[in-house]
Amino acid sequence: MTKTKYLLYAFKLKKAKTYQYWYESDRKYFSEKKPPLSILNTKTDECSFIDDKDITKNPWNNWDSKNIQTITTSKGVCINYLKSTNQDLIQKKEDLKLLEVYDYLVDNLDISKSFNFNTIKKWHKAIFETIYPFAGDLRTVEMSKGGGDEAWCWRLEFLEAIPQLDELIVKISKTNYDDIDIITLDLAQFISEFLFMHPFREGNGRLSRLVCDIILAKNGFPMIGLNLKNGDNYIQKIHQGYNCDYEPMRELLKSKIEEIMNG
Repeated sequence: MTKTKYLLYAFKLKKAKTYQYWYESDRKYFSEKKPPLSILNTKTDECSFIDDKDITKNPWNNWDSKNIQTITTSKGVCINYLKSTNQDLIQKKEDLKLLEVYDYLVDNLDISKSFNFNTIKKWHKAIFETIYPFAGDLRTVEMSKGGGDEAWCWRLEFLEAIPQLDELIVKISKTNYDDIDIITLDLAQFISEFLFMHPFREGNGRLSRLVCDIILAKNGFPMIGLNLKNGDNYIQKIHQGYNCDYEPMRELLKSKIEEIMNG
């Protein structure tokens, strides 16, 4: 492993025509977690000797911040236990952990009981605790994403509405639904309110769709969260929900459910 004057650099791995970089820390944020061996073991022989000219400087902005959620790359990649700045690799790991939690909940969740926002925080931690040091924690930074009509800023004061969100979660988790129009309307409201609030630094979309699927499964409907795509104008429908117009999202959810039910 090459040591240079540039802090944090550990090694690089060539993938096709691009390089993925991993960085060592001063243990400020990595005292308990290590990169998975499956990643470390993918090092190639080229990593054993690398000239200084190939070394990338510390990519993390706000490294000395006491608020760990502010530490990102210039492209918005959050500090992570994978020690990677490659968003595709991180997203793949997130997707795999999400599927693990899906499998666990399908086998172990008592669907006869309602749940609340604290339960969702535990699910968030289960998905992201090997990826981000802030897994299960509420968002502590203001965020903005997108551009043009899709631009949005999630302010910290939005989190003040978590008690109302909690009431909605308890309501939909204990309701027995047999009408597809009613359940999809309630879920459309939940998804819209949850994403408007953006309770977590990362993973809000995944969590909202996971909760949606759990509610559907509790009531005998097919799970559809993994089938919701940007090509469905999903983001635009979410933004309409921000203005309490839940009908576009309800129609999308209903169409996805009926598509599966009708085979």
